[in-house]
Amino acid sequence: MTMSRFSAGYFLGTKVLLVITIPVVINFAFLLYKRKYKNLKRKLGLELRRQEFDLEEDFTFCNSGGKSCVPLRFLARQTELIRQRERNTQIWTYLREPRLIWESLLVLADYIGADVDNLTLIGNATEGTSAVLRNLTYKSGDKILLCREHTYSAVVKQAEVVVEINPGVEILYLVLPYPVRCSDDIVSAFANVLTENHDIKIAMLDHISSHSTVLFPIQDIVRLCRSRDVITVVDGAHAAGQIPLTVEEYGADYYVGNLCKWLMIPQHVGFLWVHPSRHAETRPLNVSHSIFEPNFRNRFYPPLTQDRISHILVKDALEFQEELGGLEFHVARNSQLLDRACAMLSEAWGTPLLDVAEECRSPLMACVGLPPDLAEAYPDMPDWTVKKTMNGDLLMKGVAIRVTTIAGKFYCRLCCHVWNDWSDFERVRDVVLELVRERRENPWTGRLPPAYFFPGPFAEVATT
Repeated sequence: MTMSRFSAGYFLGTKVLLVITIPVVINFAFLLYKRKYKNLKRKLGLELRRQEFDLEEDFTFCNSGGKSCVPLRFLARQTELIRQRERNTQIWTYLREPRLIWESLLVLADYIGADVDNLTLIGNATEGTSAVLRNLTYKSGDKILLCREHTYSAVVKQAEVVVEINPGVEILYLVLPYPVRCSDDIVSAFANVLTENHDIKIAMLDHISSHSTVLFPIQDIVRLCRSRDVITVVDGAHAAGQIPLTVEEYGADYYVGNLCKWLMIPQHVGFLWVHPSRHAETRPLNVSHSIFEPNFRNRFYPPLTQDRISHILVKDALEFQEELGGLEFHVARNSQLLDRACAMLSEAWGTPLLDVAEECRSPLMACVGLPPDLAEAYPDMPDWTVKKTMNGDLLMKGVAIRVTTIAGKFYCRLCCHVWNDWSDFERVRDVVLELVRERRENPWTGRLPPAYFFPGPFAEVATT
C-alpha cells in the first residue's frame, strides 16, 4: 500500500514538473532565437561593415558584382594557411592541401546541388568558359550562340578567338526584346533563334547576366537547347550566393560559377561543373603533369606552385553566411533594400529602371537609368570609352558602381550586399547628380583613361 502511494505520488510529481518545465524551456528557447534574430538583423549594414570588414572610410562599395569585399576573418584565415604552407611546403603540397581542397569540394557540392564527382574548383568562371570553348572541336558552318547585351564581354572575346582559329565558324547573336514581361518571353526568343538556325553547336547562357542583371529561366532554356542537340554552357558567375542552386538538375553540359563575388572569398576561386558525358574531353588550358589524368577534376590541379589558399575557404564562407542568418535571410533583407534604393534613384534622376518582369530580376543587382545629361557630357567617344570614363570619374569621387549600356541607353548597375545600408545609396544618388552638374559645366575633354585606373596616371586625367 505504501509503495503504491509512493509510486502514485512520484508520477504525479513528475507530471506536474513536466507541465511547469516544458513551457519555461520553450519560452527560453524562443527568447534566445528572437534575441539572435534581432542581433543578426541589427548586424547587417553599417554595423557589420565596422565589425567584420576593414574597408576604406568615405568610400561607397556598391559593385560587389564586380569586386566584392572580403571579411577580416577570411583574411586572417588566409594568412594562417599561408603560414602553415610555408612552415612545411612538402607536407602542405602533397598531404594537407589536397585534403582541405577535397573538404571544400564536398561542402560546395552540397551547397550548389551537385555531385562532387562532376565538380572541380578553378580560378574563376571566365577560366571555365574559356576551357570549355577551347576544348570543343568545330567544323565549318558551326555557330556559337551568344546573347547580345547579356553575355559577359570576356566570353564574347573567347568566342571571337574560337572563330579566329577555326575558319568557317560563326557567332550568332540572340537579341532579347524589351520589355521582358515574363520568363516565357526569354524562352520564346531562344526557341525562335534555334528554329531558324540549325547549325548552332553551342549556346553560352547566362544564369544572371553581369551586364543587364536579368535572371534567365535557365532550366527551360537548357531543356530547349538539348532538344536541338545544342551544347549548353551556363555562366553562373553571379548565381552562387544570390539564389539557391540545383546544378545537377539543370541538365546543362557545363556550369561555371564564381565564389569570390557574392560569397566574399578572396579572389581567384570559382567552380566548373561538367556533365559525366563531357568528362573525357574536358581539360584545363594550362597543360601540365596531370593533363592526362583519367579523372577530369585532377587535370585542373597543375602546377603545384599555384596559390590555392582561396579554394580552401569555401567552408569558412558558407559558415559565415549561416552565421548571418543564411542565404534566404540576407537575400530578403538586401533585395528589399535594393528595391527601395532603385525607386529612390529613379525618382531623383528622372530615369526608369530596366523594364524586366520581377520573376526575371536578379535579387541583389539591378539596373537604373543614368541621367541623359551625364552621357551627353562625354562627347565624341564610343560607348565603351564613355562607360570606362564614367566609372573612373565615379571612383575618383569615392563611389563604386558599374556603368553599362542596354538598348543604346546608359544604366547604373547597382549591387547590394551585407555591408550596404541606406546611406550608401543616398551617396550614389548625390555623387551622380554632382557629376552631372560638373560635366554640364565642364564637358570631358581629356585624353582617354588607361585600361585600368592606376592612381598616378588617372589622377591627372580625372582633373582635366
